[in-house]
Amino acid sequence: MDKPLLTIIPSVPVWTKGENLCFDRKFYDGLLLYTQLWPGRITCVMMSSASPLSGFGVVEAKPADMPFTCIALKENEIVGKEHIRNATIVLASADAHDQLHIAALCRENGVKCVYVIEYIPETRQQIVALDNRNPAVLLRQNLYLNLNERKRRKAFELCDGLQCNGAPAFNEYRERPNRLLYFDTRVSKKQIIGDDELETRLATLRTKRPLRLAFSGRLVAMKGADHLVQLALKLKKLNLTFHLSIYGAGDLETEMTRFIERNELLELVTMEGAVDFHRQLLPDLKEKVDLFVALHRQSDPSCTYLETLSCGVPIVGYRNKAFAGILDLADVGWGIKPDDLDAVSWMLLRLDLAREEIAEKSRNAVALGRQHDFETTYRNRIDHLLSITSGRKRT
Repeated sequence: MDKPLLTIIPSVPVWTKGENLCFDRKFYDGLLLYTQLWPGRITCVMMSSASPLSGFGVVEAKPADMPFTCIALKENEIVGKEHIRNATIVLASADAHDQLHIAALCRENGVKCVYVIEYIPETRQQIVALDNRNPAVLLRQNLYLNLNERKRRKAFELCDGLQCNGAPAFNEYRERPNRLLYFDTRVSKKQIIGDDELETRLATLRTKRPLRLAFSGRLVAMKGADHLVQLALKLKKLNLTFHLSIYGAGDLETEMTRFIERNELLELVTMEGAVDFHRQLLPDLKEKVDLFVALHRQSDPSCTYLETLSCGVPIVGYRNKAFAGILDLADVGWGIKPDDLDAVSWMLLRLDLAREEIAEKSRNAVALGRQHDFETTYRNRIDHLLSITSGRKRT
């Protein structure tokens, strides 16, 4: 019997550099783990990027050396039956509007289809609202979102299962059978903070030194990056002794830097820039951070949540649906009504005087991180796919 062929159609692109292919590092690392866990062959069908990839990290590889096959689509080419030929099961992205036909395509060709979904309609509308101030443009874009959502739900009626990244999507599409809830993360078992390492950091926390706060992610409005520097100013006026480290880059970086200089926050806030996730960000979170501040305005299921908790760092953040879903699982932070910066400020002021509470939730954070490490998450996702190909029931 032929080994099963898994065809993955992600939303991220690939860039051709001479004879080599360049991939987003996070995606490539996940794909390598898929090849180790899937009991057969893997083919990736990807959009082609017209320009070099940018972002957190890029991997360049020779096709002959890759443990999977990659098909790069031509410009404006969409996935057709030739791309899923011989596939046992297809894993496609329901967040990509140009992949919503794939469930019907698979049904016509006798191939199982599972969609990965992250964003819910509310999140898409929130992102559009943040990017647009023109009412006519906003109305037109919301109509477009509604049309795509109808297509998405029709596709879900034809597919064989959903893999939901985060609680918002898992709850939004609750009527769909064969759902899997997972939390995206890049932190492996061996990278999760150890008990001794955590206790060393908590000993420093008890010395009453200034609270060490941090944020990491894209410096854009949807991540609440502009609220970070406003929060720092409020904490300064409340006479809280603290230091805030901001990791990342984005559209708001220059504006945030000017705000810091204008309000004399240079000794309290450090713009760390974009740093390597494994070599610097994880070690810094594990060694130098007491609390993570996540002022995400919308319910994006950011991998930042689980990655931060895996470092034993509890989170003070806006209680959007993504963060609320995590807080429902474990007592790992403090959820505040979105956009209420005063409440966040007073919470941090209270926690400065309740450091054993921070320590307790730090231990809870590690426990949750150990349940959702990189390897376990991908093993669950592979098991979900195999349960669908075999027709067996899965809890």
